[in-house]
Amino acid sequence: MRLPKTLLTSAALLLTSSFATQADEPSHIPATVQSKAHAAVIAKADHALRNSISGLSNVWIFATGDAHSVFVSYTTDTAHLALVEMQGERIARLRDLNSTSDQLLASATH
Repeated sequence: MRLPKTLLTSAALLLTSSFATQADEPSHIPATVQSKAHAAVIAKADHALRNSISGLSNVWIFATGDAHSVFVSYTTDTAHLALVEMQGERIARLRDLNSTSDQLLASATH
C-alpha cells in the first residue's frame, strides 16, 4: 500500500517541477544586428510580458525597426503572435495578430 502513494507523490512532484521549468524557460532572441541595437526594449518587453501573462512558454522576441516595439511569438494555452508596443517599462499596447482587436494588459499598466 505504501508504494503506490510514494509513486503518486513522486509523479506529482515531477509534474509540478516540469511546469515550473517550462514557465521559467528563457526567451529566445535571434542574434541579429537589430536585436543588439534594440536590446533594451526587448528586455523590457520580456519582463513586462512575464509579469502580465501567466503560463508563457516558447517565447521568441524579434526586434522591429521601431525602438519601442517588438514582435513576440509565445504559447499559453494557444499559440500567439503579437506586436508589443512599450511605453517605458510597461506594455502600452499588445496587438495579437491572430485576433482582430487590440489588447491592453490591465496588470501591465500599473
